[in-house]
Amino acid sequence: MCRAKYVVGTVNALQSKPGGGAEWLASLRNLDLQEVIDALSTLPGVGPKIATRYLLPELAGVRLTPKLCSRVAEAFVSKYGKYAGWAQTLLFIAELPSQKALLPSHFWSTKENKSTKTKNGEMCNGN
Repeated sequence: MCRAKYVVGTVNALQSKPGGGAEWLASLRNLDLQEVIDALSTLPGVGPKIATRYLLPELAGVRLTPKLCSRVAEAFVSKYGKYAGWAQTLLFIAELPSQKALLPSHFWSTKENKSTKTKNGEMCNGN
């Protein structure tokens, strides 16, 4: 499926927002998670999965470089197998302030400190 029409549609939709889209996107940071997902899902070609996995990290100020994406993907696939994408999404959402407040305090931090080897044999600290 050609995604170019969605890119063009999303650019047009953002340009029609107040502030050319920049203000609208910034305003999403003040909303609850479901409101953000719903708002992002109004953009052409964006549904809950795309909103959650790709756009929410950007709104939170996390820059996903290709190297970082690759390392995170390897770690999640290693630990969760075919459920890696789902697990990454849930763990990311659980870290959002609006969602963290819903979790019992004993879930807020983990003390697990394991060292593991990466694919190329480097040691990676679990923190």
